[in-house]
Amino acid sequence: MAGIDEQHSWWTSAGTIRRGMTVLDPDAVPLGTVDHVEGEEIHLADTPNDDARSFILASQVDGIDGDTVLLSRRGDATFGEGALP
Repeated sequence: MAGIDEQHSWWTSAGTIRRGMTVLDPDAVPLGTVDHVEGEEIHLADTPNDDARSFILASQVDGIDGDTVLLSRRGDATFGEGALP
């Protein structure tokens, strides 16, 4: 995409993800902020505790709202499982 600084912004199917955006889990709990993107991995900084994982997969992103990355309840962990009726 023209005009996007490749070191601070990354295009994904959900939209443009920028360094410093807050990442929220499906219950609106902050997981950290975006540090950088490598392939399908969105690496986090400022995670709430040392036990938190340091990245999420781009396929887990449900949407982008302003400076916030919103994660879906259905991530890769449920890939291949049928939907609930």
